[in-house]
Amino acid sequence: MLLFSSAGIKHQLDFVRLSEHREYLPLAAKWAEDEWGYIRNKGIEYRTEVLAALAHNVYIGTFANQPVVMFALLEHELPHSKELMYVYVDKNYRGLGFAKQIIEEAKRLTVEAECSLILLDTLKPNLNHMYEKYGAKVVCEGKLFAHPTDVLSMSIQI
Repeated sequence: MLLFSSAGIKHQLDFVRLSEHREYLPLAAKWAEDEWGYIRNKGIEYRTEVLAALAHNVYIGTFANQPVVMFALLEHELPHSKELMYVYVDKNYRGLGFAKQIIEEAKRLTVEAECSLILLDTLKPNLNHMYEKYGAKVVCEGKLFAHPTDVLSMSIQI
């Protein structure tokens, strides 16, 4: 574990596609199962299969050559839209501004794909404020299986 202070220093992440760094797949599956396993309760093998299938659209952020965050940016059924999923920051690295960097990278990739809208669901309403700080707006309530969610959207200028 790295120990450091966040006082006045920006900790910069480097993002890579999971498809180009398959060595991160077991860790990404563990993160996903630990964080969201209760939703479907299908186990680590299931998460590994899902993330392997999505690997081209899953991004791992590293800090000091250690994987510390992930997110997926998937195609959405709405035209010119992407869906932000699997946003995760390792518990030991929370509070260092990594969520902001995830959102900035997702926005950059969305523009690169010539899309202008990001949609996401939150299972924890206390996260809404963080997304709203970076331009998201709650647009409706949704459901992920039996679990209530808030659906947020972020418009992006291309």
